[in-house]
Amino acid sequence: MNPTSSIMLGPDLMGELRAFINGATRNSRKGPLDIGLARVALSLLKTLPASREAVLEYFCFLFDEVVRHYIENFEIASQTGSKDHEVSLSAQEEAAIAEVHNVLCDFVSNSPEAWAPIISKWSLQLLGEISSRYASRAAHSGVLSESLQLWMSCRATRCLIDITTQCLSCLMNFDTESCINALLDTCVAHSPYFDWVVAHVGSCFPKTVMTRVLSCGLKDFCSNQQGPKAPKLNSVVQILGYLAGSHSTDMRRALLQLFQVLTSWSLEKNSISDPITTHQQYSTVPFLLQLASMSPTLLRSLSMDVLHTLTPKILSQLAEQSADWLAYYGGREAFQDLLVHLVLNCPSGGPTILALLLDCASPAIPKQMPSTPEEIVVQSNGQEFLELLLQELSLLLHRSDENILFLSSLRQELKTVFPLLLSPLRLRVQSALRLIGFMGLQSPSVFPNAIAYILTNAKTEDHLSVVAKLLENQASASGNFRKSNRTGLPLEHSNILQLGLEQALHKKDDGLSVRDLWKNLTTLLRWERSGKLNNHSQPVLKAIYASIGTACSALGSSVKPDVAHAVAETLVLALVQEPGEKRTSVTPPIIQDALRLAHSTVSYFFMCVEIDDITGFEGCQVACKLLSRLSLRSSAARSLALRTLLELALFHGPTHLFGANNLLNEEVFTAEESDIRLMDENLKQGLSWVLAQRHSSVFHAGVIGTGLRTLNKTNTTPTSLIQRNTQLFLDAVRSCCVSNAILDPSAMEPGMPTLSLDTVISVSLLLVELISPDVMYNGLPWPDEDMCKATVERDCYIRRKLEQGPILWELLWFIGLQRPALCYCSVILRAVTATLIAQWGSCSHHRDPSLLPTTVRLLSLLSLGQLLPSPLSSLRDVVPHIKPPEVVQVLRDCVWNYMRDHVPAPDLFSRDSHGNMWRDSTQEPPGPQYTETMRLIMLANIDSLGELFAQLFNS
Repeated sequence: MNPTSSIMLGPDLMGELRAFINGATRNSRKGPLDIGLARVALSLLKTLPASREAVLEYFCFLFDEVVRHYIENFEIASQTGSKDHEVSLSAQEEAAIAEVHNVLCDFVSNSPEAWAPIISKWSLQLLGEISSRYASRAAHSGVLSESLQLWMSCRATRCLIDITTQCLSCLMNFDTESCINALLDTCVAHSPYFDWVVAHVGSCFPKTVMTRVLSCGLKDFCSNQQGPKAPKLNSVVQILGYLAGSHSTDMRRALLQLFQVLTSWSLEKNSISDPITTHQQYSTVPFLLQLASMSPTLLRSLSMDVLHTLTPKILSQLAEQSADWLAYYGGREAFQDLLVHLVLNCPSGGPTILALLLDCASPAIPKQMPSTPEEIVVQSNGQEFLELLLQELSLLLHRSDENILFLSSLRQELKTVFPLLLSPLRLRVQSALRLIGFMGLQSPSVFPNAIAYILTNAKTEDHLSVVAKLLENQASASGNFRKSNRTGLPLEHSNILQLGLEQALHKKDDGLSVRDLWKNLTTLLRWERSGKLNNHSQPVLKAIYASIGTACSALGSSVKPDVAHAVAETLVLALVQEPGEKRTSVTPPIIQDALRLAHSTVSYFFMCVEIDDITGFEGCQVACKLLSRLSLRSSAARSLALRTLLELALFHGPTHLFGANNLLNEEVFTAEESDIRLMDENLKQGLSWVLAQRHSSVFHAGVIGTGLRTLNKTNTTPTSLIQRNTQLFLDAVRSCCVSNAILDPSAMEPGMPTLSLDTVISVSLLLVELISPDVMYNGLPWPDEDMCKATVERDCYIRRKLEQGPILWELLWFIGLQRPALCYCSVILRAVTATLIAQWGSCSHHRDPSLLPTTVRLLSLLSLGQLLPSPLSSLRDVVPHIKPPEVVQVLRDCVWNYMRDHVPAPDLFSRDSHGNMWRDSTQEPPGPQYTETMRLIMLANIDSLGELFAQLFNS
């Protein structure tokens, strides 16, 4: 029979006491734990208060035995490499621990004010002793999370923690400070092995524990006059760091609350505060900074909320405490080094820190300029600290490739840094430039992003000058850091301006921003061409050439004319070379881009023609310059531009602006889903029988199913505007025909042609192609008059086109000036002559007023092109004074027969000393078979043609 059984059955209190003393004092470590003795101890604790200390001491032995057993098994498992550290307690150990846990918890629950302080102190002390005693045997890395896992796996320590938590939950309601002090005192006595207890308790009461730990830590920080060497500081950091990991929101609030107490106290400037409170308030900032320097987790918490409450005004109010702050760190330099270290290691809040420093060093608002001595001190210190921070960044970047958290934070919020580049304050601009240069070393994509922002938002030349500085920074980075980077963007030979321009153009901004972008590019290009940009690689020109595709889209868009004007100004500056200017070494746009640009320039020209103001006129001039430069660089672009110009002006563009009369009310007809038979639709026109050669078989004029054909509209464009537009169009055509000789004005002799004859000839051939519907009989010779019967339909079509589009006459006049290009328009001249002969022949003795201007214009054109020699070249002056039959005779005998016998061939022309083509008609004057009819008709009308007759036939 177990002897303890007879002891437990003792009826009197004295017997239980004797049994407890006998059992607790013997060397029981050699045998198993006695559950009966534990129950006797619990009974004495209930009935005999004097035995409390002895009983609690026995419980210490009891829990220590269980922990020792756990550690021994843990060591065995560690040596064998087993991951199973669970220890199975004996039945008596399990029962003893459970009964002690239940009884002590009942004591605390039933009488918290009496038992909670006693049991709390006992459990904390026991946990501290156990943690310290077995720390050397518990092989772990010392990390708080691993310590928690180790001790919470032990049943004894887990019960002690539960008892402690229940006691503290009762104490927190009426004696919080003494409770936390006891916790920290034990922590200091057994640090760092006891930190896991505080961390676990703090997880149960995060708000209270955080606030009280901060308060107690602050008191210890300032009371010992040791600052960073305060006894409890490491424990405070360990505890708060652990709690901040799982209760970050509560930690941020606790830190913010502590700082707000300081700021409110500073605002009140309470002169009756006791010295202890004043000293604690003066120590708050150093205390918080020290916590942040010892724990990245606490630094992150501080940078989230506390940092956002700081303003230059608050800093000026705290400036009077700065002398007390320095005492904790051994001087001003050490304190500044600490601050720089903290800023560089801030994982978040970088933009807020930068904004605070700049607001202190260089206020953006005049009202924020320093006025008091404290504010002046803050400004001076802000400037000094900002410079120290930038210098330290430079040293770190040149020393290693490690990531700097402060720069990483700024890179995530670049939109807060870029506006500083456009600040009117020099310090802000320079600081932003240096920071972007630093960030560009780690992430080169920052440079194009910055340039894109400036190009889009710059309003003055001072803003644009920042681009030049960014280019210099990037060049410096390329020279000092020739290495790869995580973005894959090469630092060497990278045109960041090109990348920045691409980013800016692909942003979906409004038209105003895009217009400003191109205007800023124009300014930069002007600086580059004048040498103001100290960069011989011409990055601006390269960027523009690389963005030709986007420029073409913007140039040819009529939705945003302001943007198109800005793009045109940029392109004309990039492509047009001034006389005597040094040729650029940049590779010009490829043929595909040149063709796109030619087409877009023509579209831009017609858009400007429709703008009836000075802006449209200037836009047309810019378009002419672009067409001239493109034509000189690419024959394919020249051909495309000419064809597009003629097609749009004659058929598909705003033809009414050039005096066109064929303005039909065009309608779009869509077929129904069901098929429509033409015969069925025609039969719907009437109910009568369809008889041959009767009115019922004749189709109605119009479109079947839609009624009569709509009559032509009348062109209401003012004559002055038509003349202006026509002249602008001819200027555009002339720009496409410029000669390469204009590139070297010094080599040009006076009187030399500035237009390329070959190009003008191509214009004449293109004109024939566009308005002549037949490919046969388009040669230079004029056939016999009888052959006109075979070409009457084509001749009428050509004549109708000339009547509908007066600009065709202007084009022919332009061609006639460049001899012998008019020869290639022989088919057009022949068609007009044939139709005039037929029309004049039908007039009899009644003159048709509409025929005379056309006839005079034709004869003037033949004379201008030197296709009719003298005296036939003067027929234009004769026709207005003679009768219609006489006009027919003149056109047939003098004009048609001469042109038939003398083919208008370019071989008849020779080049003079100046390079101009000329036909010498004096060597082959027309015979009497061509002039006799003219002479006789003039004699018949000698009363009105006498003076002209004397000049032409004086012999």
